[in-house]
Amino acid sequence: MDSIEQIIGYHCAPTIRGIKIANLVSIPQEMSAQLCKIINDYNFQFNEKGLYFFQLCACKERRLLLVFRKKQLEEYVRQHQHIGFLSMYGYQEDDPLEALLLHLRHRMETEISFPHEIGLFLGYPLNDVIHFIASKGQNYQLCGEWKVYHHAISAQHSFHCFKICREYCHQQLVNGKSFSSLVAKTA
Repeated sequence: MDSIEQIIGYHCAPTIRGIKIANLVSIPQEMSAQLCKIINDYNFQFNEKGLYFFQLCACKERRLLLVFRKKQLEEYVRQHQHIGFLSMYGYQEDDPLEALLLHLRHRMETEISFPHEIGLFLGYPLNDVIHFIASKGQNYQLCGEWKVYHHAISAQHSFHCFKICREYCHQQLVNGKSFSSLVAKTA
């Protein structure tokens, strides 16, 4: 089994390297004690580089970890159309990012259906999030990091960049590089 650093390093590579706002990674339940320590350690080490770690939910089988670039995520969700969209799901427009994330966590823990507005917290285009919800995940143009309904060529380019980034980070970790050596400073 891969180490928790390898799992996070691979799945969250685009965010770690600073080319994506956020990534979500599923951590197996048997690594939950390790995850708590990693979240504390990584936030202590990497917040000054703009990289944050937040557990979104915990269930019997797994933990969902959101790895994000705080400044970029804050700016993204604060865009007028984005925060307006989120307000339809009970997010308060004036709340700080931490409160928005706590509300997302609450929705994940209490809603019967998955809160698909999470796409905005992952940096997905608003139109793709809206169309995904409206079409129940059907009739998309492209499927990669997310289901794409608009601007498929641009999204395909992004997906390719994310793939190369993941491969690079994975190879670096396998070759013995430290996780911290992969973290880019963005803000």
